[in-house]
Amino acid sequence: MNKLEKANIQIVKKCVPVAKDVGLSKARKTLRELLSWLDLKNEIKHSEILTILDELGNNILRHSQGGEICITVFREGERKAIRMVAEDQGSGITDLSKVMTPGFSQDKGMGMGLNLLKALTDDLRIASLIDGGTRVEVWKWI
Repeated sequence: MNKLEKANIQIVKKCVPVAKDVGLSKARKTLRELLSWLDLKNEIKHSEILTILDELGNNILRHSQGGEICITVFREGERKAIRMVAEDQGSGITDLSKVMTPGFSQDKGMGMGLNLLKALTDDLRIASLIDGGTRVEVWKWI
């Protein structure tokens, strides 16, 4: 028995592709199923989490040919958390500190997406390779 089993932590993880030909509909459906499993009734938190997914997915669609979002939900009694990891093989982020500046965009966007993610999540981590590919990990306690 591992530590998670001893602590009675339940974990469900699902990964879904995100690409221009499939969009975000499968990712949204998967997220809704996982939120239902968590028995999330708070509509504001529900909307925040869907917005987080949309921001992650739209960044994949705008800056790469596609990628994947893995959604993991954790439940231990009344404590619940969600973790999303979005990965793509796009051109990467050249200056991580600059993209966190409100209004800055690597394309013609509004430059608010990553700041919105930061505001809506409890933890935001970004890794990007110079030769391409970005990984964004977010955590949200609910």
